[in-house]
Amino acid sequence: MTASKKLKGLFSQNTGSNAKTDEKIRFCTEEDIVDRNVTLPSPQNGRIIALLQLRTLSVHPFSFPFGKNGRVRDALKMSFRYALGNDDDSVLMIPQVTEQGSDRTEGVVWFVSKTEIEEAEGRLGDGIAFWPAPLAMFNETEGNGLAIWNSESGTSGMLFKDRSPLLYRWTPSAENSVNDLEKWFVDYSLSADITIDNIIVAERPSLSSRSIQKAGSETLKSLRGSASLDLSTKSAYSAKKLESFFAAAFNTARAAVFLGLLFLVLSAGAFIYSRLNSDHFEDVPFEIYKIAFGERSNSPLASSAAKIKNLGAGGTNMSMEQTLDNIAAAWKMSASSKSLKLDAIRYGTERTEIQGTAAGSAPVESLRDSLNKNGFNAKISDIQQIPGSGMRFSIGLESSERSRPK
Repeated sequence: MTASKKLKGLFSQNTGSNAKTDEKIRFCTEEDIVDRNVTLPSPQNGRIIALLQLRTLSVHPFSFPFGKNGRVRDALKMSFRYALGNDDDSVLMIPQVTEQGSDRTEGVVWFVSKTEIEEAEGRLGDGIAFWPAPLAMFNETEGNGLAIWNSESGTSGMLFKDRSPLLYRWTPSAENSVNDLEKWFVDYSLSADITIDNIIVAERPSLSSRSIQKAGSETLKSLRGSASLDLSTKSAYSAKKLESFFAAAFNTARAAVFLGLLFLVLSAGAFIYSRLNSDHFEDVPFEIYKIAFGERSNSPLASSAAKIKNLGAGGTNMSMEQTLDNIAAAWKMSASSKSLKLDAIRYGTERTEIQGTAAGSAPVESLRDSLNKNGFNAKISDIQQIPGSGMRFSIGLESSERSRPK
């Protein structure tokens, strides 16, 4: 691996007076905002992006074999559980989708300490979007290279591959911090067989407002998904609440449609039957309910609503001990148990689910079949390809007695 083009002090050069930038988005360093070196637009007239030296930031590429936005956050939580720790909300997770189709979603996910972001918001104020400083130099690296940002608050670097962020690192400011950090990235690239085409080093004291604005604006145009990127707490929580809202709205709408169709069938059946048997009209709802569910009810409409609710709940109707015994029996019965690893069992009267990893889809299907033979109605609720590591799966469980029509 060799660096074919290495540029030092890029931003100290003349950027040209004809550079066109988006005046509604203003890029600034943290020092500019604190020292009031630049005139900032109001939140009503524009957007401010502060370039920060973040100590706790990390970035990870991801690729999922589905295209629904609502599933991205759940899949990321499963895939990067080690980065989220105990899921105590101390780490912010901000997905950046770079490409999405009907059966694929690709991008990067940013993790950063909530405490560090809150400290930055306390220094800079509300209504400001946050970027890691080296990200503004993405366009200068041409999508395959290393960007290093050096200032009094530290030295940070970001490695880009195939026009996407790949790796971020921060070190305290020192005499040889730029050279040491550059060597660290070069050594990593050699070990990972990654070619660094360009190395861009920006020294904070030599940066002009015009050069920062030009670099940031060009990155907005060339880096997919960057227009919506914001590492602030407000942005992270807004995205999380929005995804939760749409997921809940979809489930509610689906249940409402199903219930509506059921009532429509009951009403249509009642109308037709009443025309043919007007003298037995009052008995029609009771007879239709018996035909549909195989039992009688004194209140057909209320009983139908209860049936729909029970279908959505999907509980196990088993004690914890019985559930664990049945799972253990299915595990021993599964011919492919050696190719499986269970990571978690989530038990509840409303929902029970097992999660784990497997070498492929065949062992997961074998485990599902074994569970079906040991007191469960098992369904694979999620299965994802992990690059180079097999597959991650989730299987929902409910009691076979509860799921059996009465």
